[in-house]
Amino acid sequence: MGELTWQGVTVAWTNPSRLEGFDATDVLAMGRGQHDRLLPLDGAKRQGFLAGRALIRDLLRRDDGESIVTLDSTCERCGAPHGRPRAPGLSLSVSHGDDLVAVAVGPASASLGVDVEPLAHAGRLAEIATLFPADAPDLAAWTRIEAAVKADGRGFAIDPAEVTLRVRSDASAPGVWSTVLPDRSDPIDVVTLAGPPGHVLSLAIGSPR
Repeated sequence: MGELTWQGVTVAWTNPSRLEGFDATDVLAMGRGQHDRLLPLDGAKRQGFLAGRALIRDLLRRDDGESIVTLDSTCERCGAPHGRPRAPGLSLSVSHGDDLVAVAVGPASASLGVDVEPLAHAGRLAEIATLFPADAPDLAAWTRIEAAVKADGRGFAIDPAEVTLRVRSDASAPGVWSTVLPDRSDPIDVVTLAGPPGHVLSLAIGSPR
């Protein structure tokens, strides 16, 4: 497990294959919707989901001291339990990158998006290139785009080719990109962080829609 903090947001990551002592009973304690989301999963997807929820539980327990952590993942569009996880007073985001799961936790006043990609993912850049008619991004820029659309809340209902990344020039925000999304008036700040070895990780922070 690794962890860092940026602009008051904690980002932590872990390897799902190293998960111990957390199972479906623990997920059920976090809410019926969480258990319902787990049920159809198997193999690596099940293990990744468990690892992500274990990481969220441990971070929230440490920060607020509460032994019981409950989440709501109700999709705002269809009502199914596959939406982004939410907890009272907090903003959360989760990303899965093959052999890693990353979680971002911050105050509810911010909308978060985190994305992690393994550098050694064969063919990933070719997959990404199919989404862009020209000038496909490199892997770091792709994680910034994906983190930004997560923070926006619409995800890939937004065409990633319509997302514009601009480096912020002000000295108060070195390394920060300003991300302009269609049908959104305010930009989202996103930064690529020195995260887990062998991966590229970006975090986006925006205002709630």
